Amino acid sequence: MKRILSLGLALLVVSASLLSLTACSSSSGEEVEVQTTVPVEYTESATPVDKSSEEILNYFNRLVNDIKAERPAMYYRFELNVPNDSLKVTKAGQEEAETVDESLSALNDAAKAVKDLMLENIEEQSGDVAYGADNTDVLLVKGESFASKLTVDDIKYATMTEVGDEYFITIEFEDVQEVDAKAILGNAFSLRDKEDILNSEEFAKTKSYLEMQDYTVNYSGCRITATVNRLTDEITRLEYFKPANVKVSAKGQNTFAQHGDLSVLFTLEDKAYYEINWENENPTSPLDTTTEAPVVEGTMTEPTSATAQ
Repeated sequence: MKRILSLGLALLVVSASLLSLTACSSSSGEEVEVQTTVPVEYTESATPVDKSSEEILNYFNRLVNDIKAERPAMYYRFELNVPNDSLKVTKAGQEEAETVDESLSALNDAAKAVKDLMLENIEEQSGDVAYGADNTDVLLVKGESFASKLTVDDIKYATMTEVGDEYFITIEFEDVQEVDAKAILGNAFSLRDKEDILNSEEFAKTKSYLEMQDYTVNYSGCRITATVNRLTDEITRLEYFKPANVKVSAKGQNTFAQHGDLSVLFTLEDKAYYEINWENENPTSPLDTTTEAPVVEGTMTEPTSATAQ
């Protein structure tokens, strides 16, 4: 008997629940919307490219050279850095020794301060270029009508990935010896003449401690990255990274003259960053109806780095 009553109660509970749901549905008078996911329509790239290094490099060259030819607005920032842990002063011929001569400990400590003094005015420089203004003295290669004439023989590889409406291009370089730097890195980076560097104001700042006589430089880990709007074939961001391993031949001066011929070893990290704006076609204010030539805003003078670039 109890079993029959329990079953009856269970049926009543289920029936009441169904009636309650029916009542709610009929009283609202609203239809329940069924959410459906609408697939996002894929937009084809303006220029689909093959994934080979050569095809990617040719695509990059065309787009980066367009920046100099078409003169969009841009923001730029240049940075030079010498990590303290890369800086070492040794006696000539002892560059590969595991430990530095203890007699040079004071000079090694002073070298960090000298390095900061040399870079104090050129560690970071930034500015803007107005739409339509000449950018050849800002965009690499500085002073040239081209931004890149790299060939596939100049690089280690080039890669490109697609994310949303953008391409991300990376160009990596093999290690480059000083003798080959102009022929390879000079096709996309700015390089200064050795004589200009040795006679620069920055080297002059070291004369109380060291007389810089010559230097050798080798490049390792150079890289260019670019972000491209793949729908319009326009570069929107550019980054250049050019690390150089430098060895300077020098003579100690004044209190350090007793050390004679010395070698100063360090790594110079040279970076350039650009943001490109293709949308603003007004070289002056939209309210200005004059046709005066556009100007470069925040124009930067050519850095006079004490080290190889």
